[in-house]
Amino acid sequence: MAKSFNIINRADFTFKEVFFITEYAMLINRSHPFIKRNLFWLFQYLIIFTLSISASLLLINSILFYDIPSSRYTDASKNGTMAIVALTVTIKHAFLLYYQADIKNLINIVNKDYELALNFETVKKEIVMKYAKRGKKVTLFWLVAAAVTSIVFPANALLKMAKTYWHGAFEFIPMFELQYPDCINAVKDTPTFFYLLFVYNFLFGFYATTVYIGFDPLAPIFLLHICGQLDILSYRMLTLFDDAEVQDVNVKLKFINMKLQDLYSLVNNIKSMFTVLFEFNMKTSTFLLPLSLFQVTESLKEKQLNVEFFSIFAATIMHFYMPCYYSDVLLERSDNLRRAIYFCGWEKQTNIRARKTILLMMTRTTAPLVLSTVFYPICLDTFAEMCRQSYAIFNIMNAAWA
Repeated sequence: MAKSFNIINRADFTFKEVFFITEYAMLINRSHPFIKRNLFWLFQYLIIFTLSISASLLLINSILFYDIPSSRYTDASKNGTMAIVALTVTIKHAFLLYYQADIKNLINIVNKDYELALNFETVKKEIVMKYAKRGKKVTLFWLVAAAVTSIVFPANALLKMAKTYWHGAFEFIPMFELQYPDCINAVKDTPTFFYLLFVYNFLFGFYATTVYIGFDPLAPIFLLHICGQLDILSYRMLTLFDDAEVQDVNVKLKFINMKLQDLYSLVNNIKSMFTVLFEFNMKTSTFLLPLSLFQVTESLKEKQLNVEFFSIFAATIMHFYMPCYYSDVLLERSDNLRRAIYFCGWEKQTNIRARKTILLMMTRTTAPLVLSTVFYPICLDTFAEMCRQSYAIFNIMNAAWA
């Protein structure tokens, strides 16, 4: 525990220092809420936006005008997977920019709570550190998952080219095979255009990686922080009547209620920001899973493993599982607070004001703290339903195209 306290006692115990991986990712893709918006930033954003939109359009062009008309459904599902990824990345980046002020406010709230934690007693400090560490693990996971998924595409192409060179028949292997418009198809195998397309695809992969690392950990980080604050309130409730005078109890209850109201408002703000996007993520994940799994199973039939789409399949599962899991954790911690309120020992007290306040708190906490999409609560039951729908789509694809 000594190491933990060395960390928490530092003056730089802030969102920026703890979650530096997500911070740097947002700085790279220019979506960080504290970046000054000026003409230079606009120029940078237009370059990134052009890269993202052009990738989406090229993939859609290949699906509509080449793959489906030629009945190449395996290629259509492959390009469809990447088109969904490109569209998702574009929307997430736009989300970070649109909700710049709200994200900045959430980060400031976390920083304020971390600053207050420096003066907490040992038990409360440990709670803050525990949930900060869990949030940091989320950023590390997304760093690994997004980086590996992005790197396997160029790495596989380079290995195949090295193999052809070793056998004395060198040929260009594209990072991602798709049909471009005719004017590009005619020259895409020439050295100059091959290098340009390879760099273009690599840059898009790098950009997509930064968006996933910068965006996807945010909701779990904020939810875990709220869970930590709920645990602190639970601890305060369970120790509310320990050697406390009547006036002290009333003051403590007032503070707890004010903090609880702030946490409910914070969850509602996160709901209003992420509701539509979570619904979009659920729908896209429902299609990404069968599309990527179809690529894997088709490659296995040829006694090969499509590493690129296997990594996408694994990352897609975690993409929707993580917010469901941490929303479930939030639900569990809010229920734990309600039990702490009930078991605080109020029945042994003669303080009428405190008993009435606790009754109101019990009523207030009846409403569970949980995120939701437009139609579903974000929880593990919803994740299971999404997997069931994906499996049904996969079976249909196998019956129709395999």
